[in-house]
Amino acid sequence: MNGSEIVRDTNVIAGEINAIKQEVRDTAIRGAIEIGKRLLEAKSMVPYGSWGKWLQENVDYSERTAQDLMRIATEYGRRETQALAEIQNTTQAVLLLALDGKERERFVQEHDMASISTRELEIELHRIKEENAKKQLTIEELMGQINDMA
Repeated sequence: MNGSEIVRDTNVIAGEINAIKQEVRDTAIRGAIEIGKRLLEAKSMVPYGSWGKWLQENVDYSERTAQDLMRIATEYGRRETQALAEIQNTTQAVLLLALDGKERERFVQEHDMASISTRELEIELHRIKEENAKKQLTIEELMGQINDMA
């Protein structure tokens, strides 16, 4: 063995695997954004009422999948965000669309996106949605009280 050979052990292999996983994750998210952009472009050209048929015949996507990809492109394709850097897969990307941009950024800063399961994410997003609905009700109640006093 000469001095230029790299000694491979399980730590080196683990490092390589984790680097490849990160590359695949980045490629999947960026690919979803790029596909979504092209779907948006195509949708603007396809005659009204023909979108579903066009999708099936040309790209084999359901309308729901296409809609998710277009939303990913619209929300994440505008600019680099911390949320985009932390999201682990397209499922997380779609689920996080339930939050507005600022809420999404805050959420990914407060949660370990690499270890949260899809189910845990769904539960947490549902909790936030309910919490926001309660806040909205409180604002509406306050506005009603103000109007009653006037």
